[in-house]
Amino acid sequence: MISIGVVVDNDFVSDVRVQKEVDILQKNGYLVHVLCFGFDDNQYAKPKDISISRIPIKKSKKNTLFFFFNRMPFYEKLWRREIKKFISNKKPDVLHVHDLYMSKSASEACSDFEHKIPVVLDLHENFPEAFASYNWTKGHLRGFLTRPKLWQKKEADYLSRASKIIVLSESYKKDLLNRYSFLKEELLVAFPNVIDLRKFETFKVDRSVKRSKKTTLMYFGIVGERRGVFDSILALKKGIENGLNIKLILIGPVDKMDKDRFDKVIKEGSIRESIEHIPWIQLSDLLTYMNISDILLSPIHKNKQHESGVANKVYQYMFGKKPLIVSDCKPQRELVEKFNCGLSYSSQEEFVSCITRLYENRELRERMGKNGFNKLYEHYDNELFENRLLNVYKDLF
Repeated sequence: MISIGVVVDNDFVSDVRVQKEVDILQKNGYLVHVLCFGFDDNQYAKPKDISISRIPIKKSKKNTLFFFFNRMPFYEKLWRREIKKFISNKKPDVLHVHDLYMSKSASEACSDFEHKIPVVLDLHENFPEAFASYNWTKGHLRGFLTRPKLWQKKEADYLSRASKIIVLSESYKKDLLNRYSFLKEELLVAFPNVIDLRKFETFKVDRSVKRSKKTTLMYFGIVGERRGVFDSILALKKGIENGLNIKLILIGPVDKMDKDRFDKVIKEGSIRESIEHIPWIQLSDLLTYMNISDILLSPIHKNKQHESGVANKVYQYMFGKKPLIVSDCKPQRELVEKFNCGLSYSSQEEFVSCITRLYENRELRERMGKNGFNKLYEHYDNELFENRLLNVYKDLF
């Protein structure tokens, strides 16, 4: 039995993409071991049939080490040491490492062993662009300490260390191939953030959670500026000023750098009674909140990072049978236009117009919602995309 060591620098339980990939590998006969963090002495339930090795660490310490990633090598040294111990204990045939910045630690740890261990590098995003977009890297002092532009120079080195590279979309795959001549077509595999439909089919709607009399907009994910949440709040305010009887549900934790601004904005008198913030729900509860909503939002800011693929939430929304309003990030705009399951906007004025159009046309909302659900099953059912992931390992062995 082929053994795969999955390495991810979070606590695993909060990472839907990694969990999905582990499930696929396990049910297809691979032995999977996971190396991840265990934050703040939390007691984690042991997932069935998964071997998990946790590195105990304070979340604040992890964040500090990562903040200084480009100034001091402590984060990479920590991971090289832990991955080397992990390989010695679990003896994986291959390492499946998540995110660009983990590539060097993994490859250097593997080099300490006589037998060659392939490294599969799983890119969750366009990391150099993502890093530069974080609020905690902006400003003169933060920029000096974090050196975000350095990732543009380091990217080639980190990519070159992988035996296979998994990306979110065909468009991002083409972008990397165009930028780096040493990358070959057969090296890269596109594995989009499609959802596990079989898992979502087991979710139940909690009928005790009641619908508002107002037409309800909903956003699910990290609450922050670059996710377009403040744009959504501004659109809500303008819609109310225009006479729309609407409310906004925001579900997800608030980005630390945006918390003060968020707390202030949602208390404004004109919208205070029309915003509901829920800091966290289980994924299994998402169907309940989509059920009490009328329009689902993916207002992420248009940039190179967000154009590396379609956000997981878009596929989740399609399962909810509700229309989407999305920003004009190319992958998600093309998806909603292709399947006629929502509307896209490129300005704040257009955002309000999209809300107004769906608010005024219930039949259009229902038609787009059904389109999204049907096209999700027609184009994104699991088997095709599972085979893409499995073929990575068939090629290696």
